[in-house]
Formats: sequence, C-alpha cells, structure tokens
Amino acid sequence: MMKKLFVLASAVALSTSVFAGNMSDNKDMKAMHSQMKEKQSAENILQNEDMQRLHRDMTLYAISELGMEARVKMMTKEGRAYHKALEQREKNTAG
Repeated sequence: MMKKLFVLASAVALSTSVFAGNMSDNKDMKAMHSQMKEKQSAENILQNEDMQRLHRDMTLYAISELGMEARVKMMTKEGRAYHKALEQREKNTAG
C-alpha cells in the first residue's frame, strides 16, 4: 500500500514538473514566433520600392530640392516604419 502511494506521488510530481517545463517552453516559443514575425514584417517594409527610392533620394541629394521633397514624403507612418526597419536591420547586422 505504501509503495503504491509513493509511486503515485512520484508520478504526480514528475508529471507536474514536466508540465511546468512545457509551459516555460511555450512562452519561449511565443517570444521567438513574435520576433520572427517582426523580422518578416520589417523585411516586407524594406522591400517597398517607393520607400527605397525616397530614402535613396533623401540621402543622395541631401538638402537639395529633390532631397527635401523626399524627406517630406518620408514623414508619414509608412516612412517612419521604413526607417525603423532600416535601423533595426543595421543594428542586427552590426551586433
């Protein structure tokens, strides 16, 4: 009787620890999935040809009229997202 009780208690303790281990892995998987999704989203933003052209004009022509027009066009939500993705890519490449 005592042996069966000990086996049952051990099984419960073992299954609880395994379940708790799976829970922490699940959180890690969610975080990793979120990072992958953000990276994919950033890559999609960086593929935008209009944003690439505007960024090139902005950096190449600096304070000329063409460069300033590009800066104004980049002052949108989409332009900010492009710059954020570009900075993130540079940060990931550098580090």
